[in-house]
Amino acid sequence: ALPIYPRQQACAIQVLEQMENYGIMPNKETKFLLLQIFGEKSHPIRKYQRIMYWFPRFKHINPFPVPSPLPQDPLDLARLCLHRIAADLDAKTTIYQMQSSDEMSEHEEGTKQPYIIGIQSPDQQCLLAQHNPDRPVFVEGPFPLWLKATCVHYYILRAEPLPPGEKPEDAIDPERNLYYPMVLDVDLDRDLGDDDELDADEVDEGRVFAMCMAGSGDQSTLSKWISGLQETNPILGRISVVFRLEAGTREIQTLTEVERHRDRGCEEPQRQKMRQ
Repeated sequence: ALPIYPRQQACAIQVLEQMENYGIMPNKETKFLLLQIFGEKSHPIRKYQRIMYWFPRFKHINPFPVPSPLPQDPLDLARLCLHRIAADLDAKTTIYQMQSSDEMSEHEEGTKQPYIIGIQSPDQQCLLAQHNPDRPVFVEGPFPLWLKATCVHYYILRAEPLPPGEKPEDAIDPERNLYYPMVLDVDLDRDLGDDDELDADEVDEGRVFAMCMAGSGDQSTLSKWISGLQETNPILGRISVVFRLEAGTREIQTLTEVERHRDRGCEEPQRQKMRQ
């Protein structure tokens, strides 16, 4: 059977889909309007019932939920992001510099001091202490991280991957896991055509020693982060640090600002064509 008023029902479904995309839960008034306008067995009512069935089940499905609303303080937001990236309960955050603005004079503009906050775990400190001082370490970034409609950027302190001959072979403790053995030394009968090699793509990546977020991503600001790390990692005084910073926005952005910047980038080529 053909639905009654198909365009109106499609419009109501689109409104419900937009509410679903923005995470808005319909209320009893929405159900009352849909019942009065379209009836009990209409498609908009079925869409409403599906939303009311799945939304409460998906609300707490994320084991690492993002607080709503997000913290407005940049330091609190940076601390939340660094803990989510580190995923280590032993990692500790350190504020190396607080955000402040110093007024120089009445006629001159004030200089804004950006915040610097970093995170490092005891395991990362041990790895950095074992690093060869002859090999440099690198400060790389900014790398984007989205939390809902907010984009933040972070920086890492890492090393290059070790050559195959210099990789340490750590012995696995047999009592590391009591539920199942970590190493199996079993002599099984193999046929001549059996392939014992595993097709696993292993990507060698350098060790990450620390991470940070800063209000400004220039080299002078990140140098203060490295200077602060030297207090707990004295080996950094004997290691050369190379900055690999990419050009781009390094401040906190929202989704509307990103879309606005994208629209400006699309309008500039069109203006150039019109000028030609």
